[in-house]
Amino acid sequence: MVETASRKRLIAIRVLRVLLGLAFLTTGAAKLTGSLHTVQTFVAFGWGQWFRYLTGLLDLTGALLVFVPRWTFYGALLLTCTVGLATVLSLTRPPDLWPALLLTLLAATLAWLTRPRRVS
Repeated sequence: MVETASRKRLIAIRVLRVLLGLAFLTTGAAKLTGSLHTVQTFVAFGWGQWFRYLTGLLDLTGALLVFVPRWTFYGALLLTCTVGLATVLSLTRPPDLWPALLLTLLAATLAWLTRPRRVS
């Protein structure tokens, strides 16, 4: 029974790592290149283009960290913070809220599953 639970946990971690890694590689690249309406989105929020570049770099960094097993927790934590801010900003634009909220929950779940354990 314990083997089955740990196996399911490992499968969940692998699936989340791939999904989040690919999603944030795409998102980060789009922000850095200004594609997929990212320029207009950041203009609408009023934060300026410097913030688009910053979040694009953070997205790419988090995505790359998620792919490295030893650093997955830190990448997932970074992504939870960046997409969590996007979720808060999306509260003013309800149709845009759901994708950001889903990614926040998935990144937080991955961070929880890969958190460092204390050995007593």
